[in-house]
Amino acid sequence: MSPKKVLGLACCLLLTGAARPQAQPQAPINYPPALYRMADVSKSLNLNQEQINRLTVMTDQLQARYRAQYGKLNGLNDADRLARAQELDRQFYSDWTKSAAGIFNQDQRQRYQQLYHQYGGFNTLYDPDVQKRLNLTPAQVQGLRDAADWSDRQMQLIRNTNDAAKAGQLYGAYWRQRQERFNNFLTPAQQQAWRELTGAPYSFQPPLPPR
Repeated sequence: MSPKKVLGLACCLLLTGAARPQAQPQAPINYPPALYRMADVSKSLNLNQEQINRLTVMTDQLQARYRAQYGKLNGLNDADRLARAQELDRQFYSDWTKSAAGIFNQDQRQRYQQLYHQYGGFNTLYDPDVQKRLNLTPAQVQGLRDAADWSDRQMQLIRNTNDAAKAGQLYGAYWRQRQERFNNFLTPAQQQAWRELTGAPYSFQPPLPPR
């Protein structure tokens, strides 16, 4: 092959490579929160290091199993994505609790469930079993989207705050506002049912700022 032809072929290959669309980075997957990974939560549950290690291995394996299903969410429209994400979260957490049953003792298992519901807040109310237990009205169920979106936006703002002191202030304000909104959202009877479901209130520590 002549030098001119070689040069021409090389240019074609370079142009072809340049024209090929670059792979877009995948959005991070938001799995249901692994509360045991919070140092204050694991301490309050009196988890030992062996339990934490076993929970970590189990959680990583379960996330790997669900990764492909969660990855497909971005291809759905907003309404379908929300419904599918809620369904996946319930399936994931159901599998997680079954696997964790052999790691927690009975008291730890019960308290973890309470903390999980507390931490979820408005998102917990999406669970049909919780809705039935609290006897939510159709109007309340319809209003959940706005309440949960507000909560998610506040948490995202806190996670994106680099200053730890500022993040702590925002976090404290968020929890106070969330409690006020939650009390206004539920009737007194529903609030009582919620307290029975979630046990003693817990003060979760703010998330660490990004590094």
